[in-house]
Amino acid sequence: MTCVLAIDTTTDVCSVALLRGSPASRDGCLEHTRLLPKLHNQHVLAMIDGLFRAMDAAKRDVDPVAFGAGPGSFTGVRIGAAIAQGFAFGVGAEVLPVASSAVLAEAARLNGMRGTLVVRRPSRRGWHYQARYRITAKAVASVQFDTLQPDSEAPRKNFVDGRRNAVSARIVGELALRGTEQALAPALALPFYVEGDTPWKPSVQAD
Repeated sequence: MTCVLAIDTTTDVCSVALLRGSPASRDGCLEHTRLLPKLHNQHVLAMIDGLFRAMDAAKRDVDPVAFGAGPGSFTGVRIGAAIAQGFAFGVGAEVLPVASSAVLAEAARLNGMRGTLVVRRPSRRGWHYQARYRITAKAVASVQFDTLQPDSEAPRKNFVDGRRNAVSARIVGELALRGTEQALAPALALPFYVEGDTPWKPSVQAD
């Protein structure tokens, strides 16, 4: 039976999940989540192997490999994308990047929130990512993808605060299962970026 491997390393939390079956007929789901600031690369592969052993699943049955694609931690999103790409190449699967703001919006839906809400997640100091989603009883839909905004312009009501919600690879996998038609070739396993999302400034070159 086909499995979805889901990975999220976009924050200090490292989360992996293995989902077997379909949204309508779930045969099993196992998630392993740990707080591992700056240690994802040392633990994530062992965590993934543990899922396959625990569920007695075969890696060749995975398709697609879903990953939290940010925007988010400069290093974290790249670790998730690289692992998803390497795993997919190895087993002949496709990849499916999932926006981190969509994961938080889905978590809000599962917690009973409804309506059009802003999803706010921290970026570098003084800035945050801000996206807008329409949340109904059955699904979440993107109204406006993430943009980089100064904290001085942060929403004060009707928003989901990413600082109070841990990432979940299980939700990454669930969203991927609803959008398998958007799966991509492994070479296209790239993080999502937003304009202006870098602390570096170009150097001034002498004439």
